[in-house]
Amino acid sequence: MNLRKVFLFVFSLQLFVSYNLLSQNFPTDYVSHIWTAADGLPGNTITDIIQTKDGYVYMGTYDGLVRFDGISFNIMNRNTDEKLGFRSARVVYEDSKSNLWVGSNDEGVTKISDDKIERYSTLNGLPNNSVRDIVEDKLGNIWIGTASGVVFITPEGSVVVPDGLDNIEKEHILAVALYCDTAGRVWLATSKQGGIYYYTEKKFRRYETLDYLNRTLGGYTVSAIGQDDAGNLIFGISRNGVVMIRNGVEHNVAALKDIPPCLVNEIYLDRSSNLWFLSDKGVYLLRNGKISKYTSEMGLTDNTINHILEDREGNIWFATDHGGVEKLSLGKFNTYKLDAGVNAICQDLDGYLWVGTDDGLICYRDEERVESDITRMTKGIRIRHVGLARNGDLLVSCYSKLGQLRKGKHGIKKWAMKNGLIGDMVRVCVDDRDGNLWIGTTTGLACVLEDGTIKNYNREEGLCNDYVMSLFVDNENRVWVGTDGGGIDIIEKGKVVQTYNTESGLSGNVVFKITQNEKGIYWICTGTGISRFDGNTFTSFNAGDGLGTDSIFQMLNDYTETIWMTSNRGISSILKSDFEKYINGEKKILVPKFFTKNDGLKTGGVTSTSLSMRDNLGRLYFTLIDGFAVYDPIKATYNKILPNTHIESFNVNGKSIKVHDGDQIVLQPGVKKIDITYTGLSFVSSELVRFKNKLEGFDQDFSDITAIRTVTYTNLKPGNYRFLVNSSNSDGLWSDVPASISFKIKPYFYQVPFFWVAVALAIIGIVILIIKMREKALMVKQLQLETLVHMKTVDLEIEKDNSDRLLKNILPDPVAERLKENQFGDQTIADSFDDVSVLFADIVGFTKTTSKHSADDVVMALNDLFSRFDDRAKQMGVEKVKTIGDCYMAVCGLPEPKEGNAQIMVDFARGMYTDLYEYNKTAKIPFEIRIGINCGPVVAGVIGKTKFIYDLWGDTVNVASRMESICTPGHIMVTEAVKNKTMAHVTFDVENEYEVKGKGKMKAFTL
Repeated sequence: MNLRKVFLFVFSLQLFVSYNLLSQNFPTDYVSHIWTAADGLPGNTITDIIQTKDGYVYMGTYDGLVRFDGISFNIMNRNTDEKLGFRSARVVYEDSKSNLWVGSNDEGVTKISDDKIERYSTLNGLPNNSVRDIVEDKLGNIWIGTASGVVFITPEGSVVVPDGLDNIEKEHILAVALYCDTAGRVWLATSKQGGIYYYTEKKFRRYETLDYLNRTLGGYTVSAIGQDDAGNLIFGISRNGVVMIRNGVEHNVAALKDIPPCLVNEIYLDRSSNLWFLSDKGVYLLRNGKISKYTSEMGLTDNTINHILEDREGNIWFATDHGGVEKLSLGKFNTYKLDAGVNAICQDLDGYLWVGTDDGLICYRDEERVESDITRMTKGIRIRHVGLARNGDLLVSCYSKLGQLRKGKHGIKKWAMKNGLIGDMVRVCVDDRDGNLWIGTTTGLACVLEDGTIKNYNREEGLCNDYVMSLFVDNENRVWVGTDGGGIDIIEKGKVVQTYNTESGLSGNVVFKITQNEKGIYWICTGTGISRFDGNTFTSFNAGDGLGTDSIFQMLNDYTETIWMTSNRGISSILKSDFEKYINGEKKILVPKFFTKNDGLKTGGVTSTSLSMRDNLGRLYFTLIDGFAVYDPIKATYNKILPNTHIESFNVNGKSIKVHDGDQIVLQPGVKKIDITYTGLSFVSSELVRFKNKLEGFDQDFSDITAIRTVTYTNLKPGNYRFLVNSSNSDGLWSDVPASISFKIKPYFYQVPFFWVAVALAIIGIVILIIKMREKALMVKQLQLETLVHMKTVDLEIEKDNSDRLLKNILPDPVAERLKENQFGDQTIADSFDDVSVLFADIVGFTKTTSKHSADDVVMALNDLFSRFDDRAKQMGVEKVKTIGDCYMAVCGLPEPKEGNAQIMVDFARGMYTDLYEYNKTAKIPFEIRIGINCGPVVAGVIGKTKFIYDLWGDTVNVASRMESICTPGHIMVTEAVKNKTMAHVTFDVENEYEVKGKGKMKAFTL
């Protein structure tokens, strides 16, 4: 176990700031928190991670962009917002103007601003839609590295291809990394051997300084670029670690040689000038001239790290390849694990640390574990107490036949039942000012006098209980004996002179620890609260006073005037001044801070009888059921960064309204329920962020502090309101400015004064109406008759509309209109079309697939699938011709000619496979289809006089049908004519020749 920071006092007290840095030993200084798909991420591969200026953390994933507030993941892609042009987010970048740039795997770049969304792809200047990196230079240009080239987008939105890469084939300009150095130069690392370039004087130039690696490595590629705090360039050399260049030559940094051969994905300089190297073999940290590592064997979620983020609070985030995202926060505690529970811990006068465990006594000196005669003697023995006698001797209480041990300069002394001790199960031992040794056991109390004789105490000698839990010698040399169930006995000059218990005002009769402060006040920790005793009166404190628990095991003071408590809830602290204010009635309730694993307490808890301590440097050692924890007030970090508070959603009557902080909204009458969701962005311990809110116009004061992130208001009266919410971080610091949103609820007409004026006028009007009612009776009768005639006319028009709609459902609209104009006469409706595209789709193995299903199931399945095709045809301007059994026929380019009908039909065919995929997800009868497409001239017309059908004839139709029949299931077979018309936008996989009846051999193409 590495205990260097437990013992090492670095430099001097005058250099405590340096000590704060140097005493940290990565990664034990950090507390890890990991989020994976099980916690709400869309996947465990995180391609990128950033924090935007508003405080949110954004992550790139293959399922889109993820916004994270420390609690909830909000997934953003074109499925959640059709305006977003991406499904995947490979690169995420925020520019100096707070615009968010998202580079996808194969959909180009999307720029997200407050007021609009812009997209860049090969259609408007990108060399490739696969985006690999994004960076901004000092002129505000956004550089985009792709799989086959790099461009930059000017602040005006122009896409510019930089000079200097013209002589390189595009397939060799796969951008591995982009970097803008402190001099403003943009660096480009490519997948090409020696392909490292920098942009200066409006031109890319190859960086030749690294060419010496050709001699030593036989070739090289650069995987990452960075700089240290002195501006020296650092390059990740693929599979060969890193090199640093200073003044144009390699600068040998010994520590960098400790990084093994690996693929370095990123080089990052944090705000403390530490260098982080993210690789496929874990994390390597260069701090204070030394390399430390963090790998999956040490707890890292995944050894392959894609990117790193240092957020505004100093947390370190890792975007990993298969392990989700991991956050490291500097903890307040260092926890040291042991295989046994620790019951007591103390430091002797020589600086040795003695740890009493359930498996023996352990001794540490600096960072080494030390064996001695007493550690060997107690191996496997349960040690209940370790302390120091006034002369510096070590007192060890054993829960075994060893009894009580005392280690001094002249060896080890033992007291057990065989020597006259009242019991072997020793729990505690102290010495008084007269040199007497007081030993508490489970069967009574023993006093070893200075001459070696032993005097035992139990109930017969006046003890209130034989089970001794704690011992304390006060300023007057009186021995206070805390028992398990009997309260406290006070022994003075060898006699029990006083007993305190609950009847006397003591909080409880199970007494864990007793102390006395510099003012002579006693503090007693019991199983049912804390008691303060001034010599006359007991004052008790428990959960009802805000302590959070009744059982307080021990109280410790540090030199920062903070009181620390251990309890069945763990470790907590409270300012001594707050305790005094509460005692004096100046504070309504005690509010201790409880520490968790997020503060570095990686433990199952503390035990009731354990004894913690403060060492000679002021560090606190807490005994745990599985080790011990160290808190150093010098090193402990407090989060002084105020959280950003945001209103995330505003729902009215269940309907979401998009809002921003500070918006003013006008709501229509009828508001029954308003739900407001908000967040506070602090990532040190997001679950400890707290909120208070107020609705001006409704609330008088801010609400009680809560962890709830949603508030609901119901049946608010019409009027003007302003909602405010504030948040605090885990250390209780509140944001300066609350987030707010103003809204106005409009009244119904009957909720305004004018309504009552209108009511009065209405009453007057009704009186006048009654007077004239009789003379208008005949007019009303006539109006009723006219209305009846009108209703009959409307019914006839409705029936006609139904007939027209039915006709248009089976015929194209223009054809239906011609048929209506002909009044279903003898005129033949037939047309020739020179350029249309015909599609046939057939369900593969339909008879076999459906033979085991009922007729209802088969018809319902076909109706479900073909209805999906019909909806897509209507959306894309394709005419469904007919279905023949399990065959679906469609055409594009008639009855009205349509430019690009072949491309539309190919897109429609692809969409049919999308519809089939969605259908098969839940289908009772899953299907496979094959599709054939041809284009060319056809004849189309209406057949029949009573039952109409619109059909197509010609070689184009026959060949399209043939394409379908020879197509492989799951594919699309097209003729050469279709291929020639769509090859600019469609890539075809296979070209074959087939024998087509009546046509001979024809070329066919598959996609």
